[in-house]
Amino acid sequence: MYFYIYDSFLNNKKYENTIHRIEARLFDLGLSGHIEKLTILKSMKEVVNEALKRNAETIVAVGNDHTISKIISFLPNHSVVLGIIPIGRDNKIARVLGVEEGEKACDILSARVVEKIDLGKVNNSYFLSCLEIPSHEDLVIECENYNIIPLAHDNRISICNFGNIFQNKKERIYNPKDGLLEAVISESGGAGLFNIFKQSYEKDSIFPIKKIKIKSTRESIPLMADGSTVVKTPVEVEVLPKKLKIIVGKNRLF
Repeated sequence: MYFYIYDSFLNNKKYENTIHRIEARLFDLGLSGHIEKLTILKSMKEVVNEALKRNAETIVAVGNDHTISKIISFLPNHSVVLGIIPIGRDNKIARVLGVEEGEKACDILSARVVEKIDLGKVNNSYFLSCLEIPSHEDLVIECENYNIIPLAHDNRISICNFGNIFQNKKERIYNPKDGLLEAVISESGGAGLFNIFKQSYEKDSIFPIKKIKIKSTRESIPLMADGSTVVKTPVEVEVLPKKLKIIVGKNRLF
């Protein structure tokens, strides 16, 4: 059974024709199913619980990156498969997964190529792509055998699952099936160096990790997961290997 969750922004009339074409294509492919639309009175948690009560085999997020980020928090402990139909702007996650927008996504659902991929977990939240950490003089990242302390105030730090796709920088895609996250520390200029047990590293420094703690010595620092979910230090970050079953396209970037 397919259970389709439409994000609330799709209630805008400008998406009516797109929705009609998608639903017609799903009917032609024999993929029609139950549809629920998010509203201010109906939360994502309530809708996902409804899908699970109906024994849905596949939950399809119809929307954008923010839709996906909201839905994955309720899936890690269930065997349901996640599908995606991207619509509108902000569909960077779908692009990495090789899922095209609109009607073309229906054909990818029909082909049903399912991958088991890692998830990142930060406290009680989850992320598919990355956790962005702003540069801050009070920031400390504790790994198993060492600490990472950025020495320059303009350093960019990301904890990546399949890549930091939300920053305007040269994109690097990592393997979301290797059971690891990548801590990526990048310079904004030419002066940034990083100190790890008195060793210095220039430019991008990449550290494979499974579990870390991120702390600040003074006030809490806000972190951004998948470009939309905000969490504050102190946090624990870990990888959940092959925790999410998701439908991907042949043009996926990993």
